[in-house]
Amino acid sequence: MTAADHPADLVVRDVTVVDVEAGVHRPARDVWVADGRITRIVPTAGADEPPPAHARIVEGAGRYLIPGLFDCHVHIAFNGFLGVESDFRRTLKQMLVHGVTQAVDFFTAGGHFPGSAADRVRDDVNAGRFLGPWLLTSYGCLNAPGGFCSCSVGDAASVVVTMDDVREQIDRITAANPDFVKIVYDDVFGTLPNLTPDLLAALIDEAHRRGYRAAVHIATVDDASVAVDCGADIIGHGVIEPMPPELLARMADAGTILIPTLASYESRSLPRWRIALPPAAPPDSVAQYQRQRKSIYEIKEQIDDYAEAYRQACANLNPLLDAGVTVVAGSDAGTWYTFPGDALHRELAIYAEQAVAPARVLRMATIDAARAFHLADRFGTVTEGKEANLVLLGADPLADIAAVREIDAVVLRGRLLDLDALRADITEPYETLPTEVDEEVCSPHHLRTSVH
Repeated sequence: MTAADHPADLVVRDVTVVDVEAGVHRPARDVWVADGRITRIVPTAGADEPPPAHARIVEGAGRYLIPGLFDCHVHIAFNGFLGVESDFRRTLKQMLVHGVTQAVDFFTAGGHFPGSAADRVRDDVNAGRFLGPWLLTSYGCLNAPGGFCSCSVGDAASVVVTMDDVREQIDRITAANPDFVKIVYDDVFGTLPNLTPDLLAALIDEAHRRGYRAAVHIATVDDASVAVDCGADIIGHGVIEPMPPELLARMADAGTILIPTLASYESRSLPRWRIALPPAAPPDSVAQYQRQRKSIYEIKEQIDDYAEAYRQACANLNPLLDAGVTVVAGSDAGTWYTFPGDALHRELAIYAEQAVAPARVLRMATIDAARAFHLADRFGTVTEGKEANLVLLGADPLADIAAVREIDAVVLRGRLLDLDALRADITEPYETLPTEVDEEVCSPHHLRTSVH
């Protein structure tokens, strides 16, 4: 066997590879990378040949190599404040510096996409025209007129009133060839218009007929039950009421995927003084943060409602896992006070606070997520032949999931990223700040009180 049989442009030497599938360490390994893929993994002591002379060496002694993280629910159009049209390029870089190398976008509209367009962002990023995680996206959002998405992004949402609208609006969304179809089935406790169950079923059926999976945004047990009955493939948020065993069993039997987004519930339950910006944040987010003495939820007197929603969504996590429901990590990053990359780290910490073992938590953000989104042949484990999206940690994530914050290096498509340069790009001042939306942004997510 020669170096030509196992080429290497980059070698992470003498590293402990974390086998996320088995939840064990593979110590003292050399991991070779070439042409964006992992070409070889060998014991350091038993290597039968040195890496090629041109290969870049990253010393891994005392460090831990994991596959790049998935955030399975993000909004790349936003950066913690829906009232600012954030520059998506900085949002994507924030994800990368936090080790998020794959992301699932639940609706791009409403942001600032210089050099691209909302309906081409995924292809531009995945083709390498913009630096960012590998993206999947719904591109659009289907709801009732004046419903959840309509009140947040206006005409960019697709509204469905009649059965005739079902095909027309699915046509509108699938013209961009999304990776899945997003539907909102949530009246926010009677404060917003909602789809009927018949319309929800028709939308899911039409999406399936065209070969797309359907992700449904819900909040309550009744919402989730109807969505599962109608054939929803993905549930886009945690349920904020106690989940009955019967519903858990139906979800497990149906193979329904649930994405908890607990970090977003938590962030909305906190007063402004307890919400911290991540160390590298873009100037528009910093400016908006500094303008707000109180959070929107303090102003609307909804913090207590969110605190209860957060508590109950957390309480549902272990019953979901125990019932065999597929639960994968997602933070709702980008929405109010939920910051890209940083929010996923908090999401994983919340799972650990619910007594989920670190190995299980790490799996939910790697191989379980890759399988859920049909990407396990490319991502999710440190394995020969897979794409080289990797994160080098300075601490052991199997001992404490907080180790995912101890990032020493990130490899994207085989390229070692300059994290300091990315942070400088993220925080670089704008000549002029992105447009601030004048009108009050509707943001009622799962609240018991009416918007006022």
